[in-house]
Amino acid sequence: MKKKLFLIAILSTIIFEAFSQSTNRKIYFLADTINISPPNRFLKIETISFFEHHFTFFCKCMPPYKSYTTFSYIDKKGDKKAEIVSKKPDYPYISFKELMDISSEQNSYDLYITEVLPGNKYRTNKVHFVPYRTPIDDGVVVNKENK
Repeated sequence: MKKKLFLIAILSTIIFEAFSQSTNRKIYFLADTINISPPNRFLKIETISFFEHHFTFFCKCMPPYKSYTTFSYIDKKGDKKAEIVSKKPDYPYISFKELMDISSEQNSYDLYITEVLPGNKYRTNKVHFVPYRTPIDDGVVVNKENK
């Protein structure tokens, strides 16, 4: 009986460790459009709708290389809003190159973008990659003979 309990305890510990290690690591990127002159910006931050926000990088870096690389976040009703802080958060920020290198590994990390706001304010949001959507080929063929 003691051996069975010992084996169950060991198996439980192994299973617990395996599941606890499956959490995604957190990656942080600093998006600054305030302190960079407009001709040198490679990023556009925009509000798509009342609740959807996009970070669009002017780089066709993701397959199939037909649209700009975009990340988004959605403010859902009842969700906690991202706090605006007066000091730059002390996160280990990655470079743009590192961001593009890891963007293909969508399920192995949680990406947070810290946005620089006017007046030395900062806001950090968890974002998701927006995949390329193939255009819908929709149309009508007009037959000239049926006039």
